[in-house]
Amino acid sequence: MHSIERDFAPISLGANVPMILLVNAQVPARNLTEFVAWARAQNPPPFYGSTGPGSTMNLVGEILKRDGQFQMEHVPFRGAAPLVQDMLAGRIAFGGDQLSSSLQHIRSGALKPIATLASQRPRVLPEVPTVREQGFPNAELLGWNGFFAPARTPAPVLARLHTEIAAAARHPAVAGRILELGAEPGGNSPEEFGASVHAQIAAVRPLVQALRMQVE
Repeated sequence: MHSIERDFAPISLGANVPMILLVNAQVPARNLTEFVAWARAQNPPPFYGSTGPGSTMNLVGEILKRDGQFQMEHVPFRGAAPLVQDMLAGRIAFGGDQLSSSLQHIRSGALKPIATLASQRPRVLPEVPTVREQGFPNAELLGWNGFFAPARTPAPVLARLHTEIAAAARHPAVAGRILELGAEPGGNSPEEFGASVHAQIAAVRPLVQALRMQVE
C-alpha cells in the first residue's frame, strides 16, 4: 500500500476546500443537530454515503454515529459524483462533498447543507455552522487539494514546480475563481505543505484506529 509520506514529495497546497455535510431535500433537518435527532427516530436507520471504505466521509460518518449515539448504514460509492446523484434522487439521506463541487446543488435547493467540517464557516455560506459549533469537534477535518511529485524527484524540479504553482495561486483570475467556489487559494512552500499533511495524518490516525476502519 502506498504511503503519502513515504512515496510522494509535497510541492504545495492547491487550495483549502471545505467539506460540507449534506442531506437530501426530503430530510426534515436544517442542521446537524436536527439531523441526528431525526436519524435516531428512523427505523430502519437511514443510509449515509461515502466515496469508499476509509474515505473522509466514511470516517466522519462513523465519528458522528459514535459521538452522537445513533445508527446509519454506510453505502460506499466509487467517487463523489454517483454519491451526489443518489442523494439528489433521495436514495441516500446523508453524505458529504467538497463545497466547490456541491455549491450548485446547494444554491438550487436540491441538497441542504447542515454543517461544515472546517474550523470556520464558509465565506460563501456563512449561515452553515461548523461541526464543532454543533457539538461534534472530533469530526472537524480539513479538506484540501494539493500537489505532490513522486518521491526522489530532483530538488530543482520540485522547486520549479512550486514556483509555477505559487504564481498561479496568486494570479487574480485563478484566486478569484477559487474564492467564488468557496475555497481558499494555496501556494505555500513544500516544507509548510509537508508539515500540514504530517500533522493531519497524526491527528486522524488514532481516530481510524479507534473506529477499526479499513481502507480498501
